[in-house]
Amino acid sequence: MTPTLTVITPSYNQGRFLAETMDSVLSQGIPDLEYIVVDGGSTDESVEVIKRYEEHLTYWVSEKDRGQSHAINKGLALATGTWVAYLNSDDVYLPGALQSLLAALEKRPGARWIAGGVVGFGTAEAPVDEWHLPVVPDSMLDLLSSRFQMAQPGHVWSRELLTSVGGFDESLRYLFDINLYAAFMARGERCHALQRPVAGYRFHAASKTVAEGNLFEAEWDIIRARYMNKLSAVDRWRLEQRIGMLKAQAMMVEAAIAAEQGKKQDASAGISAAVRRYPGVLFTRAAGGALRRWLGA
Repeated sequence: MTPTLTVITPSYNQGRFLAETMDSVLSQGIPDLEYIVVDGGSTDESVEVIKRYEEHLTYWVSEKDRGQSHAINKGLALATGTWVAYLNSDDVYLPGALQSLLAALEKRPGARWIAGGVVGFGTAEAPVDEWHLPVVPDSMLDLLSSRFQMAQPGHVWSRELLTSVGGFDESLRYLFDINLYAAFMARGERCHALQRPVAGYRFHAASKTVAEGNLFEAEWDIIRARYMNKLSAVDRWRLEQRIGMLKAQAMMVEAAIAAEQGKKQDASAGISAAVRRYPGVLFTRAAGGALRRWLGA
């Protein structure tokens, strides 16, 4: 019998969070759940944690891999479920999440992709308190210009759909999930929304979002270059305008940080560069914050 759902957990040196992650998956009440854990050769307590759950796992391995997306693809190659999700080893599902997502998919004939809301929570070293319901992109333009909000832990996909695009792009370290969404949308696929929180997204000092979030923009540029040709000439112009605003706002944020650090000359140069990049940025809150800090520096 084909399992209804496969959940894949990629893991690497997150042993302090891993048991909570695995408990949240196994307590979902999916009777024919297929659960696969792919560890990248952790040197902390991760393997000991995995072994405690071994009888509940369909498959697990701990060996060196080429990174997070490779680990997920290894799990996907073994998956047999009709539906697939992946949950990182520091995140959690909320009670009843997977049943709610699967039930919502059943009510939408032909749906192959769904996203629910996500609660962001932190640790002492990275305090966060936020949550959102999904705002799905209506078009490739919305996706490429970041006009959506649907964090990865809230997603479930058809395994057939995932494999049809070759899984996750292993050349990307950070935004392989965004690249996946672009690949789906380029094929005319639509993401459906479930208007309830389904997962917890943990922020901590070692997480990519906290430790390496400033490096994401380079991969955004790669994805935009790949899929911009899917847009009409008018939408390409719109995308360029939206990207200009986004980048100018980011420059204003950097200028505000420089001003707070007492680097008034650097802040001034950053503000000027942001305005040259996109003059309309002057009317945003980012500019207001940068200017207040610059004047007070």
